[in-house]
Amino acid sequence: MKDQKSRELFERLAKVMPGANTRTVTHYEPFPVAIDHGEGCRIWDVDGNSYIDLINNYTALIHGHAHPRIVEAMCRAAEQGLAAAVPAPIALQGDLAERLCSRTPSIDLVRFTNSATEAVMMAVRAARAFTGRDDIIMPANGYHGSWDQVSLSGTDEAHPDGAEGVVPPGIPKVLAGIVHFVRFNDIGHLEELMRQHGSSVAAILLEPILGHILEPGDPEFIRSALRLAHEYGALLILDETITCRLYVGGWQAQHGIEADLTTMGKTIAGGMPLGAFGGKEHVMRIFDPRIPEPLSAHGTMNGSPLCLAAGCASLDMLDQPAIDRLNGLGDTLAKLLDGIGREAGTDVRVHNCGSLLQVNCADPLAFHRACLEEGLYIAPRGSMNMSTPMDAAVIEEIVAAWKRAVGRLQAVDAGVTVGG
Repeated sequence: MKDQKSRELFERLAKVMPGANTRTVTHYEPFPVAIDHGEGCRIWDVDGNSYIDLINNYTALIHGHAHPRIVEAMCRAAEQGLAAAVPAPIALQGDLAERLCSRTPSIDLVRFTNSATEAVMMAVRAARAFTGRDDIIMPANGYHGSWDQVSLSGTDEAHPDGAEGVVPPGIPKVLAGIVHFVRFNDIGHLEELMRQHGSSVAAILLEPILGHILEPGDPEFIRSALRLAHEYGALLILDETITCRLYVGGWQAQHGIEADLTTMGKTIAGGMPLGAFGGKEHVMRIFDPRIPEPLSAHGTMNGSPLCLAAGCASLDMLDQPAIDRLNGLGDTLAKLLDGIGREAGTDVRVHNCGSLLQVNCADPLAFHRACLEEGLYIAPRGSMNMSTPMDAAVIEEIVAAWKRAVGRLQAVDAGVTVGG
C-alpha cells in the first residue's frame, strides 16, 4: 500500500499541530493515512488507495459521503445567504426540531448545539437547574463527549468494575466528588449509589448501548434508572448520540421508555457538526426566555442553517424501513465476519447491535493495519458501522477483504512477510 503522501502530510501537519492532528482519536502509529475525498461508502486517501468506509466518522455519516440529497439541501441553504448561523429564528430550526419531536415520544421541546458534547453539557445543566442539585451518576465505561465532568473515567487497572473514578490530566480533581460511576447493567449497584448519594443527584446519565465497546444496555436496567431517578427527585438523561440510528425514535422508543432528557448528534446532522438536547416540556421550559430567571443556552453557531438543512435531509431518508435494512445488513455482516475469524482459528471476533459492529482481538491496531492493506477502513479500536449506500454486493466485497486481512494477521503472527 502506498503511503508516501500520507507520511509527507503528517510531517507537514506536525510542524503546526501537536501530533499532526486536531482530534486525538484519529492518530495511530506510525502515522494515519490521510483522506482526500469520499463518495458513497468509499473513500480515497492522498496516495490514491481506496477503501470501503466502515468508520463513517464514528457513525456520523449514516448516508455515506457526499449524498446528493444532503449536498443539495446544504447548497440550497447556502445560496439563500444562510451559510452561517444568524442571531435570529429561522424556519430551518423549526423544520428539524419538528422532525426530532415527532420521532421521539419523550421529546416535547428541543434545542440545538454545535456537538453532542455540548448537548450533554446543556442537558446536565438543565437537570441541575431543575433539581437544584449538583451530582451526576454515569456508567463506568461510558462515553459522553469531551466536557470536563463527563471526561472522568470510571475504570482503571485497579478498579476494572468502575468502583472508583479516575481524574485525567487537565480535569479539576474537585469534580471527582460530584460524579459517581455505576457498573453498567448492575441494578443493585445503581440502587446502592442512589441510597448513598440520591439526595444530591441531579441526573443519571446513560448511553443505552456503551458505544465505544458496544455493550448493549438491559432495558430493565434503564427502566430501573428511570424509576430510581424519580424516586429520589432526579432526572434520567439518555445519551442517544449513537443509538438514535437503530430505531426511528431511538433506543428508548424501541423499548417503550421515555427519558426526561435526551441528547443526540451524528445521525441527526447528516454528517455536519450539530447536536441537540430535548425532553419533557416541564423540564425544557426552564430555557424559555419569557419566564422569570430562565436558564441561558448560548452558542454563536447554534442552529447553523447548513447543519440544519443537512439534518433534515438525513432524517427524511432515515425512515424505519431504511433503518431496518441497515440493521439487517449489520446482522448479516457481523455473522459472516465472526465466522471467518473462528474458521481461521484466530481470536478476531465480531459482534453487533443492529448497524453498529465491534471487532475484538488481542491486537486491534495490527488488525486495523491489515484491513487498510486490503481496502477496509475500520477504527483502530475496532468500531464499525453501516451506511445506507451499502448493499449485498458491498457486503460481499467486505467479506472477501476480511478473509485476506485475517490471513495477513495470521502471517504476521507466524513471522511471514506479506506483500501488498
